[in-house]
Amino acid sequence: MSREWQQTRFKEFVMPDAVYYQSIWAVRDLRRMENRIREIDRDVSPSYDGSLVSDRCRDFSSKRPTEKKAMEKILLQTRIKAIQRELYQVPEAYRDCVLNNVAFRKESFSCNPKIWKIWKQRFLYNVAKNLSLM
Repeated sequence: MSREWQQTRFKEFVMPDAVYYQSIWAVRDLRRMENRIREIDRDVSPSYDGSLVSDRCRDFSSKRPTEKKAMEKILLQTRIKAIQRELYQVPEAYRDCVLNNVAFRKESFSCNPKIWKIWKQRFLYNVAKNLSLM
């Protein structure tokens, strides 16, 4: 796998490497997160059939599947919105180039490489800000 490189031309968008890679992997995880939300929406049956009465059990988190799924859904929706909000800040002409490069590791030859790479850096920087990584 080839290594990802940050654009260093605009110093205000340069991130620590760890943050840069976290924002890349968050964007790459976008499709899985959307599929997981659809799974949660389809699954309406309770997964716990036991009794809620217990004298010895103080942790009832395993017995609250609905709450657990709701929290997971809210977290996923927040992450998806943070990524999509920044994707819509990228000009429409460069959106596909940026997303295909980040999410699918495809080099884009249909756009000017200097320009879409600048937009890629801005996009990843703002995704990191929205996800509270910076």
